Amino acid sequence: MGRPVKLLAIVLVVLALSAPALAQAPGATGGSIPGIGASDGTIMVYLRTQDGQALPESAVPLMHVTSITSGVPLPMAPSPAGDGWMFSGLPVGNEYEVQVSANGYLPASEIVDLPNNPGASASVIVFLRSVNQELVFRRPTGDFVLVPKAAKEIQHALEDLQSGKVPSAQKHTQKAMKLAPANPYVQYVMGMTYILSGDFAQAKPYLEKSVSIDPKEASSLTALGTVRYRLGDDRGAVEVLGEAVRLDTKSWKAEWLLAASYLQEKKYAEARDHASQALKIDSGKAGQVELLLGSALAGLNERPAAAEAFETYARNYPKGPNAARAREWAKLMREPPKPQVTALVSSSLPLTHVTSSDVNVLPEPPVEIPPRPNWAPPDVDAVKPFVIPNATCHLPQILKRAGKNAEELVASLQEFSAREDFQAIELKHGTELEKPSERAFSYLVFINQPSPQAFDVKEVRDVGAVQTQLPGRVADLGVPALALAFHPVIQKDLEWKCEGLGTWNDQAAWVIHFQQNPKEPNVLSWFQGPLHGYPLPLKGRAWVSERSGQVLHLETDLVGEIKPIDMKREHFAIDYKPVLFATRHVELWLPENVDTYIQYQGHFLHYYHHFSDFKLFWVGASQKIGSPKEETERQH
Repeated sequence: MGRPVKLLAIVLVVLALSAPALAQAPGATGGSIPGIGASDGTIMVYLRTQDGQALPESAVPLMHVTSITSGVPLPMAPSPAGDGWMFSGLPVGNEYEVQVSANGYLPASEIVDLPNNPGASASVIVFLRSVNQELVFRRPTGDFVLVPKAAKEIQHALEDLQSGKVPSAQKHTQKAMKLAPANPYVQYVMGMTYILSGDFAQAKPYLEKSVSIDPKEASSLTALGTVRYRLGDDRGAVEVLGEAVRLDTKSWKAEWLLAASYLQEKKYAEARDHASQALKIDSGKAGQVELLLGSALAGLNERPAAAEAFETYARNYPKGPNAARAREWAKLMREPPKPQVTALVSSSLPLTHVTSSDVNVLPEPPVEIPPRPNWAPPDVDAVKPFVIPNATCHLPQILKRAGKNAEELVASLQEFSAREDFQAIELKHGTELEKPSERAFSYLVFINQPSPQAFDVKEVRDVGAVQTQLPGRVADLGVPALALAFHPVIQKDLEWKCEGLGTWNDQAAWVIHFQQNPKEPNVLSWFQGPLHGYPLPLKGRAWVSERSGQVLHLETDLVGEIKPIDMKREHFAIDYKPVLFATRHVELWLPENVDTYIQYQGHFLHYYHHFSDFKLFWVGASQKIGSPKEETERQH
């Protein structure tokens, strides 16, 4: 972030990447590293599954740490320390990559900075994604053997699916289809790539063709049953899922889906039997089927058993999205039957026709399913904000006033500090939420203009005087600089349009749309991976005060999907607040609330920043840059 550039407003930095598994060196122990420097720092590593739980004992993790500076794996092994693992004797002032592999999980890694302080320490959480056994390559046999080239492409496709790289998986599968178009396994894998992206309609023809060629493959039948259920074809789902459970008597997922399909058909006895069978096969993984079982029992008017099933669900999943309703339904089932209640049980939606949108009755899907459609705000071009008709908008004048404010911000400030309250959360399929990761920082921003055509924007985050980084899979850095898009140096790199006069928080504001000019260099947003960087062309909308020309609110989106890194969304929503410095008769607008929504490689991320307690350090025309003066914000 410290290099001079025209403007680097937002940088997304990968914090969790898949990496090859690296075993620890036999007999290696922690200790100093010769030839690098003082070795007195430590890194604490905490391992968690995707849902935030501790790894099972059977996972047996292997960990290795590599110096980013030298690229050399360090010959040391971590030691257990409480709930985590500790690497000790590390040179301070370096950046490291912690690489982890474990039985039954995909390899993963995290980047962590070790501050340049004696005895410095840093902590990192590595989330491990379990290997989905349904997506492990198993070479077909019998009449459907794949030729070696096709088998290799399918193996690559399934590896990509495990890592959430759907576009790459589809490319490999398409190559395999050219080599073996009539192979049912290839058709099955193509269908799974569309299930992964939530496009069940596209998945259907491939899975139907797979089943028509080989009607005895349980995994294909279960996948087709999933698709038909999701598309509302309950009778069709029952047809193929019934065959799937006959062929594979150990599939709790197929039993659960079959029970859900029968429930939709109001065949409560069949739904009860298959829900019970799912619990018998694996009560741990199929535990949430209790909710479906209770609904089927309620439909059969088996009230005590239904109450017990609802109570079991609420007890085992007290924080689940349906826990409160399960407790209410259990209470209803415990009450003496009344005529109106009996009628309710036999015909009501909550108890006898529970849909996937009402209750999370589906088993854990074989691949990641996107969260609810409104997991993030709509694209800026998908909505039209309210504007007053026929208001005369002089765009050049508006951009000139907003540009002057941006120039004043850069010319007046050497740096500003604030308290930053940060929260990161990952949205799962349906309405599930990962436990939020919360952190408070002492936050410092440096804004410098070393030349008329270049900016230098840098952030520093401290916790207890120790520099640290944002938690999460991807870090959104440089948010305060985004409003500098209005700076005259930057304006010509964007295409501008005035949409009219609207309001923001009861203030009259011009609604201005902007977009990266494809003929100009990308300057607003950048994605930085460990090896390569990619520009992220943005479009956005700003609400600019009609009175002062200050930016009140700003939202941005990607111009288009960034396919090489599988990034589909990057949405920023920023609220700005006035900070008054009475002794200098200056009011500056600085970011107060920032919401970031990122859809990256199958992950749906939401970050929230709140800034407060601003302090600014002034340069001023009559002051020396080397001795800025501090002034604390004053509220209106």
